[in-house]
Amino acid sequence: MLHKFSVSNYQSIREKVTLDFRVPRTTPEKPYFRSTIPQAGFRIPTVVVLVGPNGAGKTALLRALADTISFASQSFGYTDGQIPGFPAFLAEGTLKSPTRVEVDFDAAWFSTNSNSQRRRFRYILELARDGESDYCPSRVESEMLLDFPKGRPRRLVARRGEQAAYVAKDLPLRSRDDRLSHIPDNASIFSTLDRMGIDIFSDIVADLKNVQMNVTAIDPIKPNEDIITQYYRDNSDVKDSISRELRRFDLGIEKMDVIQSPNGHWHLSFQHDGLSVPVAFTNESAGTRRIVNAFPNLNLALATGTLAIMDALDSELHTDLVTELLNWFRYQDTNPHNAQLICSLHNVSAFDFLEKEEIFVVEKHNHGVTHVFGLREVAGLRRGTDLQKQYLSGVLGGIPTFG
Repeated sequence: MLHKFSVSNYQSIREKVTLDFRVPRTTPEKPYFRSTIPQAGFRIPTVVVLVGPNGAGKTALLRALADTISFASQSFGYTDGQIPGFPAFLAEGTLKSPTRVEVDFDAAWFSTNSNSQRRRFRYILELARDGESDYCPSRVESEMLLDFPKGRPRRLVARRGEQAAYVAKDLPLRSRDDRLSHIPDNASIFSTLDRMGIDIFSDIVADLKNVQMNVTAIDPIKPNEDIITQYYRDNSDVKDSISRELRRFDLGIEKMDVIQSPNGHWHLSFQHDGLSVPVAFTNESAGTRRIVNAFPNLNLALATGTLAIMDALDSELHTDLVTELLNWFRYQDTNPHNAQLICSLHNVSAFDFLEKEEIFVVEKHNHGVTHVFGLREVAGLRRGTDLQKQYLSGVLGGIPTFG
């Protein structure tokens, strides 16, 4: 689970912005605040919601996190001198400045026993801009993974500039291993050592690739019908699950199936109550198509206890359906493996049941700069307050201004 995320000089984010999800011990016990590392002294919400006006920077924050995960896991093989993503804040003082991210999280990485005990980590990445592009970075200035065995940070792997990478003595890799001197300057340590066949880093990369995201450089991913059809065809259990959920959502759908046309083409088919002919996917409502597209990401995250990063989760969905999706992650019976959902919403009706520790407001200040604050940081905001009413009245900020 993610504990904290910081980023600077990324798209509309100029100065360092931090999302701190940690819930202190003094907060009342709730089923949606989980302690994956009991000795850490804090809990983490299984749902984190970003709200704010259009263009405030909600998507930028999610993209920054997605770019970091993609870089750490997939950057080996990038074209020389290029690192896709990580766009700078487009002002004279930041165009050539580095982008820096820090991510605090827990994982079962480098486990030495069969229990796969989770540990607290911090990943730090700083990307420099000295190539032809003023927009995206060209090389890694520094990269580091820390753990906290006794509460204090300890370097596990690290690199700076063109120096050979450092690895801690207790990792199964010699400090003078020649491979540590051949990490491309635009690739991550993890992605490179994975490609070089070092098992512990391959496990890390596999873990990172399991993060479920609908975030891209432009808009949320909307799989085309052929891709989503093939997924449900290959995973009949997931197809059966979405059929049950659609029927329970009272959309008039009795069953979703994958069928083959006479021309050999496979497609999704929906049997409706009262209709004698199935309805094709393209003829279903926007909300139904949205659920069918998003379900594999959400279902896999819940089944494996991983992270899901979903932009505009409530797009084209009824308020009650959004509530249902959020609650899948909030309660133990539907989320027994501590999966975590970080998403953006525009419809704030979810405030009616969310706690202040689950909500972060994103807004832009002068000169187009994104700022973020958690509702738990608002002085005097008592538990049990009507958060939706407070937000819509403008007291909490982060609402559109017209005229």
